[in-house]
Amino acid sequence: MNAPFAPREALVVEEPPGSGAGHWAGAPGAFSDGETVYIVYRLRWPRPTRGGELRIARGDGERFETIWIAKREDFGSQSIERCAILRTGRTWRLYVSYVDGIDDRWRIDVIEAGTPDSFDPAARRLALDADIAKAVAVKDPWIRRVGDRWWMFVSYGRRPEGDERRLHASGDALSTGAVKSQTGLATSSDGLRWTWEGKVLGAASKGWDKATSRLTTAFRSGDGWLGLYDGASDISENYEERCGMARSADLRTWERIGSEPAVGAAGGAGTVRYVESVVLGQRLLFFFERTRADGAHELCMSSAPLSGSGLGSSS
Repeated sequence: MNAPFAPREALVVEEPPGSGAGHWAGAPGAFSDGETVYIVYRLRWPRPTRGGELRIARGDGERFETIWIAKREDFGSQSIERCAILRTGRTWRLYVSYVDGIDDRWRIDVIEAGTPDSFDPAARRLALDADIAKAVAVKDPWIRRVGDRWWMFVSYGRRPEGDERRLHASGDALSTGAVKSQTGLATSSDGLRWTWEGKVLGAASKGWDKATSRLTTAFRSGDGWLGLYDGASDISENYEERCGMARSADLRTWERIGSEPAVGAAGGAGTVRYVESVVLGQRLLFFFERTRADGAHELCMSSAPLSGSGLGSSS
């Protein structure tokens, strides 16, 4: 199956905050009301700063203006990672993935607001944490409403045997190589109280994605769903995962497509990860993080027509 978009032809939405490895703009989440697109993304610097700034921007799919900014200090956190934004009725919700400043574990909180530029980090409350998932970490939410339920797909690591505290010394248990980063599912009737369902896309037994399998988006394709996921073979690729494709009839059971990465370059410059998708008019927009020649990551956008492509709504 061909890749659903061409990353080499993408538009750069946000430049990284500096040159060289460790400077990233990306990990996008997006919401479209049919006319306007809202994206939430993080800016990252090399350690020890890491994910230092969170932004929300509003635009027409190609041109964006920043309408909200928060810092990692606003969450008492070492680092912010991928977040999700959506609107339900008149209420806006921001799901923030960050390292808890108390126990150094990844968690996901939710903030509600009347407008997308008025989120107050102090008003956040727990949506999903490692204890609920019986995991060592939960992060990087991708959320959609399908039928009468909200679905939250997250990157998580299964709790190991023995003392797990050593895994949190770096503030990022999923980057230690001691646990695999896989995709888990939580569901909810209201988007606030979540029930953990368990693993839906595990790391492969061998190959390029045997250490990481992080589903980042899914959209309708024919009678089912086409998903994009980030994969890595070992910890050396933790910050340069590659993008693969998988298919599902019900969002719970996923089948990998092919035995190699499907989107972007094989590695280095042009590598694609953290893909998000939303429908705008008659086009499906893809927002993603792409590696530059200098090692920095830039936030990009590509698109594909809905008509005649077999692609459909992601909600």
